[in-house]
Amino acid sequence: FFSALGRAAPGPPIAASLRMGKDRRKEKAEESESLGKKADKFGKKGDGKIAQNQGPDKSFTHQTCRHILVQKQSDALRISEEIHTGKISFNEAAFKYSEDKAGAHGLLGDKAQNELDPDFWAASIKCKEGDWLREPVKTQWGWHLIMVQARITKKKK
Repeated sequence: FFSALGRAAPGPPIAASLRMGKDRRKEKAEESESLGKKADKFGKKGDGKIAQNQGPDKSFTHQTCRHILVQKQSDALRISEEIHTGKISFNEAAFKYSEDKAGAHGLLGDKAQNELDPDFWAASIKCKEGDWLREPVKTQWGWHLIMVQARITKKKK
């Protein structure tokens, strides 16, 4: 675009929209909303880190979870990095990579503590609602990336 002298090269002017990067804020907001992320008062989303100094909240009986199950920790770390950098969404990664035998593409649904592996439950308790854990969790079935979509209380029948 510039000649060796630093002046604009002759030719048709470049439209301003072509010079600017694409504004992805609206797309990111829609993606976050579809994943159930809630914005705080500053418009920021969760950071996906385990909440420090935050004990388990016992005001719920079930968690609505998604997960990505793989057999190797290296695969889980690679997928986590792809999601974190925005190359792929958590849901897209679950469809593409999860080796979950249930065939639900990572959707576990509403699960009580006794329905999940103890290590899985313990990790999911530390995750913020509407967010996902960047660190894979090892269980008897393999390595999981966990997303907690909601926490609910179901009444006993």
